[in-house]
Amino acid sequence: MKNPLRIEGPDPPETYPPTRVRLWLLAAWIGSADADEAAGPKPGDRRVQRWPELYVADWRMKAQLKAWLNAQAGREPSFRQACINNGWSRDSAIRGVEMAIVTISINLSSA
Repeated sequence: MKNPLRIEGPDPPETYPPTRVRLWLLAAWIGSADADEAAGPKPGDRRVQRWPELYVADWRMKAQLKAWLNAQAGREPSFRQACINNGWSRDSAIRGVEMAIVTISINLSSA
């Protein structure tokens, strides 16, 4: 539990929460105007598409995130098939996707 009496004061609100980062990435990968509106205000699509390259240093997490995004956009048969093709455990790959999204969120919020 957080201490409400700490000297520094309350935590500032997150500028880029992971749920929004996930929606922005999907909207940019799909390229749909409808998906953009559902995600809310965001930076330009070209910058959003570069977030995995800019903010995720681990190559495996980056590959898992891109495979997940491609599957969601309909460019791959399925994320399960991408996991089989790459020799990843599906559960580990989903955790890698989540960690990549959180990593992007943390990097964007600290900038």
